Amino acid sequence: MSGRRAITLVAWREIRERLRSKTFLASTFLILALVGGLALVERFANPEKTYEVAVTAPAPPGLAAANVRLRVVGSAAAGRQLLEAEQVDALLLLSDDRLLFRDNVDPKAAAVADTAVRALRNELPPSPELTTGTLHAPEKESDDAATLVAYAGSILLFMSLAFYGQWVISGVVEEKNNRVVEVILSAVRARHLLAGKVIGIGSLGFAQLVLVAGLAAGLLVAGVFDAPAELGGDMALVIPWFVLGFALYAVAYAVAGALASSQQNAETAGQPVTYALIAVYFAGYATLSSNADGPLASLLTVFPLTAPLVLPARSALVGVPLWQHALAVVLVLGAIYALVRFAGRVYAHGLLHGGSRLGLRAAWRLARQH
Repeated sequence: MSGRRAITLVAWREIRERLRSKTFLASTFLILALVGGLALVERFANPEKTYEVAVTAPAPPGLAAANVRLRVVGSAAAGRQLLEAEQVDALLLLSDDRLLFRDNVDPKAAAVADTAVRALRNELPPSPELTTGTLHAPEKESDDAATLVAYAGSILLFMSLAFYGQWVISGVVEEKNNRVVEVILSAVRARHLLAGKVIGIGSLGFAQLVLVAGLAAGLLVAGVFDAPAELGGDMALVIPWFVLGFALYAVAYAVAGALASSQQNAETAGQPVTYALIAVYFAGYATLSSNADGPLASLLTVFPLTAPLVLPARSALVGVPLWQHALAVVLVLGAIYALVRFAGRVYAHGLLHGGSRLGLRAAWRLARQH
C-alpha cells in the first residue's frame, strides 16, 4: 500500500469515528451557540450609538434619522470648530455633498448620514452619495475592536490546539490499549499512521474553526459586532495558522499518547506539550501587550513555536511585514518536517510498548537501535 493511500485511509477512519461521537457534535453546537450568544450580548449591552452631526443653517426639515442628532451651526467654519473640539462626530455640508470627520472616517456614521440625506431628497440610487473626508490626516487606529480580534483569535487558537491535541492523545491511547495498533502497524507504517491521525483530527478541527469564523464574519458584515471591516482579513489569518499550528503541536501530542500506558495517564503524558502551549501563549500575550512593534515581538512572530499564536494577533494590532509572514511560514514548515522525522521513530516504538509509561529518552534510544 502506498504512503498516500495509507494516510488517506487512516485520516478517513479518524473522521468517521469522530463524526459518530456525540461529543464532537455537542462541542460544535456549543461553540456556535457561544458565538451567537456573544453577538446577542454585544447587541443588547451596546445599543446603537446616536451620532451628533453639525449641519449649516438652515437645516432642512426631515433630515434627522433615528440615531442622528443634528446641531445647527451658522457656518461651515463654526462646524469645523465644533468638530475640531470633538463636540460633534461629523460635519455635514449639504451644498457640497460632503461629510467631514476629524481624524478617521466612521463608516457607520457615514452610512447613517447618507441614508438620511437620500430619504430627505426622496431619491433612489444612483443618487449622489456623500463624499467623506477628514480635517486631519487619518491616524492608525488601535481600537478596542482590533485588540479584541487580536487576543480573541489568539485564545481561540490556543484552546483549539489544546482541545484537539487531547483528541489525538485519547485516540492513540485507545488504539494502544485495545491492541488494535498492532494490527494496523502490520499494514501501515508508523509515520503514515501518525500523519493520517493528525490530518483526520485536524480536518475536523479545521471544519469547526471555519464554521465559527464564518459565523463571526457573517455577524461582522451584518453589523452586529462593532468592528471595522478591514479586520476581516486579520480574522481570516487565524484559519491557516490553525492548520500550521495544529500540524506542529499535534505530532507532539501523538508522541505523548504513544508513550502513555493507559487512558488514566493520557492527560499526564500530554502535560509537557500543554505547558509548552501555555508558556507560548502567555509569552506572546505579554510581549504584544508591552510593545507589539519591538524586536522581541518580531522574533516571536517568526519563531516556529510561537508564530501560530503571535502572528495573527500582531497582524491585527500593528500589522506584520510580508517578509515576516513568508519567513514564519518557511520556519514552521521546516519545524514540522523535522518534528515528524524525529517523532516517527519514537511514535512507532511507543505504540508497541506495553506495561509502564515509556519515557521519551528511552523510546528514542530504542528507536536509534532499530
